[in-house]
Amino acid sequence: MRKLLLITASVVFCLSVVATASYNAKSRNSFTPKSFTAQNPELDFTIVNKTGYDIKALYIGASGTGDWTKDDEVLKGRAFKNGASYDIKFSPKTKAEKWDIMVDWADGSGKEEWLKLKLTEIEKVTLIYDKEKDVTKAIIE
Repeated sequence: MRKLLLITASVVFCLSVVATASYNAKSRNSFTPKSFTAQNPELDFTIVNKTGYDIKALYIGASGTGDWTKDDEVLKGRAFKNGASYDIKFSPKTKAEKWDIMVDWADGSGKEEWLKLKLTEIEKVTLIYDKEKDVTKAIIE
């Protein structure tokens, strides 16, 4: 009888340890805050589209690297609608002093570039189109 009680107590204890470990693993996975993702906060910034037009592609690359590549494109098929903002997060391994930004308009009207931006000094870039002058500006904050 004593063996049966000891075996039952051992089984209950083992099950409670497994259940607790399983619960803790689920809790960590489902409530992981975004701040735990790999980032380089010195370069991270927000870009805002207040141009009056949608953007189909947004490229960000280190200055002086040459042509734009598909690796520089950050939207990956998502639309960047007028009035929307987009948080840009960099890998911790990313190192460059100056950065270039290029947008490709959804209406096919061409591309705009802003070169040699010091992202370590920028928190927000707001894109605005001036119809009278037919120019798109980047307001840096």
